[in-house]
Amino acid sequence: MKLNLFKRKNQLSATKRQFLEALRRRDAAAIQGLSMRAQNIIGAEKLTEIVDEALRECDAESHSWFFTNFLGQFRYQQMHQAAQNNVFHILINAGLEPGKDFSFGLDSEIIVSDRARQILLDHLPQDQRRLFAAQLQAATIADPIVAIEKQLGCPFYQNLTQIAALQVKKLSNTQAAAYLGVLLAGLVKRHPALQDVDFPTKFIFNTLQNLPQQRVTAILNDPETNPQFDEVIIFQDLLAAMAEPEMSEAEDCNSLEQLKKLDRVWCGEYRLAEIVASLEELSRE
Repeated sequence: MKLNLFKRKNQLSATKRQFLEALRRRDAAAIQGLSMRAQNIIGAEKLTEIVDEALRECDAESHSWFFTNFLGQFRYQQMHQAAQNNVFHILINAGLEPGKDFSFGLDSEIIVSDRARQILLDHLPQDQRRLFAAQLQAATIADPIVAIEKQLGCPFYQNLTQIAALQVKKLSNTQAAAYLGVLLAGLVKRHPALQDVDFPTKFIFNTLQNLPQQRVTAILNDPETNPQFDEVIIFQDLLAAMAEPEMSEAEDCNSLEQLKKLDRVWCGEYRLAEIVASLEELSRE
């Protein structure tokens, strides 16, 4: 009996070693052949355990390659999106802020602060931490929001979030989705660095957080792919967010000055700076 147990242990160890080597070489044919042979020898249940162990020990690129090639790209994307959603909720529930403490960057990497990294690792069993740690890219995220607000001389994005939250309450779900889509598109187009720190996610979360969950879901799942919204309303909200606290409602800027202000934070189909230049040219004639 001891001899049989020793032999079986060797079979399991050899299968795992061969599987890791095939993963390292990205050898799909070898993995398929090994899986078929191993299933006949050690059974499907043990094979599943070995594959699970090997995937925990391999590097992140091999892990991604395996699921993409053996589960299919669509299924892998579904799993990846579900994992990102889970990470997002864990960090939000821990009191962290998207764009400040963590962000989802290019090529599916998760960019996190040291605090966010530790929170995520603490949520995992010990034997899964090594693989997950390989997929985390610890980094200090430069915050363009701070730089832009310093330049403007006011808490612009905080003000705008409060204004937008009041605006979406008055709009239908479809209108609210269009409003947020057009507003965010213009903000990010004017300052692309906002996308790098996942500002749209943070802004939407903060804007919708006091709405009923049913409304939030309906707004986020609006099917319109090319939203349209009255830009005059958006301009009014942007200008209100830039207003100095002591400015009275009776005070107003002329249209040229308003456009100059808007150009500092927002960009639509046509750059506002081009319109400003044209108006200034006309005023000199």
